[in-house]
Amino acid sequence: MKKFFLGMENELLIIKEAPEGYAYFSCLEGKHPTCIVVDPQNENVIYCGTDKDGLLKSEDGGKSWENIGNKTSLEIESKTITALAINPFKKIDGNSVIYVGTEPSMLYYSNDKGETWQEFTGIQSLPSKKSWSFPPRPTTHHVRFITTSYSNEDYLGVAIEAGAFIYTTNQGGTWNDRPEDSPIDIHTLLTHPKSPKKLYAACGDGIYNKAHSYAESNDEGQSWQYKSSGLENHPYAYHLAINPNDPSDQIISAAKSPSAAHSIYKYSAVYRKQGESSWVDISEGLPENHSSNHHLAADPTDFGAFYAMNNYGIYHLASGASKWEKLELDWQEKYVNQRPSCFLIEED
Repeated sequence: MKKFFLGMENELLIIKEAPEGYAYFSCLEGKHPTCIVVDPQNENVIYCGTDKDGLLKSEDGGKSWENIGNKTSLEIESKTITALAINPFKKIDGNSVIYVGTEPSMLYYSNDKGETWQEFTGIQSLPSKKSWSFPPRPTTHHVRFITTSYSNEDYLGVAIEAGAFIYTTNQGGTWNDRPEDSPIDIHTLLTHPKSPKKLYAACGDGIYNKAHSYAESNDEGQSWQYKSSGLENHPYAYHLAINPNDPSDQIISAAKSPSAAHSIYKYSAVYRKQGESSWVDISEGLPENHSSNHHLAADPTDFGAFYAMNNYGIYHLASGASKWEKLELDWQEKYVNQRPSCFLIEED
């Protein structure tokens, strides 16, 4: 059975598959979730970043929450949490290391399940920082994505929106700043266990250069190659998902422009790339003309199947299918007028 976590504008919605339909649970009412991760050692431990209320943690599957970002003097300075990651490989005293990114761009980690936090201060002195700027609010910027490595437990790849991809190979001891020809506006940055040194990036760079909508690195970010053929009609890429069993099978959500990607009144498409072929539009069955951009996730057990979530609900693309099918959810009308902020699937 699957468990879906949906970040809406004013709550976190948890939907569980049940023998006869779906069970619904809403929490964090009045909050604005921005990102969410589940502890790989305990499925009842959930961390949720919010837009204005800091970092929250639940130890009972979402029934109760506490703010864990400012419990001690070693606190997370900003209340705007923009990125979360848990390293499934690196453990300190048996605890998985948690990483948090904020707006403005600051990066933290915790070795004790969020009781205390340390800042990676090294990113503040990187030369590229002077050019970091988020276009809608050019006086600020934020950590957009954090990814760990399948080949090095001390590796972190970090996307700053907008301005840089940066990385460390020694747990923040030193940082490598914006490699030559790397994307400067990565929205989703993924790794894959079957290609442990490879990075996959959905980029906003395509709005400036249509050849730069999608990028890959074969050496964990030292050098980059762009593989955007087929995305020319929707060059602004945002969300990305990869087949858990086949890293060459990927889907991406993309729009004509930033305004189209961030509106519930315009349109985003979904494309698929398999092997070395070009990207192909596979949007059939998804809402047309009016919808938020599609948050994407791979099915964790049915390899080759995917899910897309938008303001109209959750859609499923079965393995081998060419058309998305909408899940039969009790989708409230209020959600149609909201732009979802995050989406996660776990096997329950």
